[in-house]
Amino acid sequence: DLYLKMNDYDAAINNIKEAMVEDLSSGKIHNLLGIYYEKHGDFNRARKHYRVACDLEPDFIAPIKNLERLGTFRYICSDKYIDYGEEIS
Repeated sequence: DLYLKMNDYDAAINNIKEAMVEDLSSGKIHNLLGIYYEKHGDFNRARKHYRVACDLEPDFIAPIKNLERLGTFRYICSDKYIDYGEEIS
């Protein structure tokens, strides 16, 4: 999500919520919600949404990478390492 990349969190969460109304079962949306919570330091909620994304779309690699990164000993929250996945239309 462009708003997450720009650190415009108010616009990002509004965009994510609107997308969830359209399709609650999208792994991509849950991945973005995980990124939102991760950037806010709420790692438990971030993990939850990354796991939901993995369950909904097992072939979607982004939340798998994000879960692995979040669980590493040398955790780094940086846009360089966050996998946003595909853009939402």
